[in-house]
Amino acid sequence: MGKQATAKAVAPKPVTEAPTPTSAKGQPKGAHELTKAQQTKCKALSTVSARIRYLLGEGLSRSEISRAIPNASGDKLRYQHVNNVRNQMIAKAKEKS
Repeated sequence: MGKQATAKAVAPKPVTEAPTPTSAKGQPKGAHELTKAQQTKCKALSTVSARIRYLLGEGLSRSEISRAIPNASGDKLRYQHVNNVRNQMIAKAKEKS
């Protein structure tokens, strides 16, 4: 009888995440950068919710806002926080009408 080929155990390749594409400034592509005027106005506002209301009024999307400003402890602002502030604004506007 001839020699039989034996299967070698091959270790699976480790799963790695693809690198996030970044812009020249090192931010994720698509991340909204605030203008100097928007940055100045945001710094003058005392609460995160006030900043969110201002930026919603400027026409930024909820995801752009969540990427553009940090929360009170300096971490990434959650999309849900922005969405809750937006929904509260809509509810108050309906009450007035």
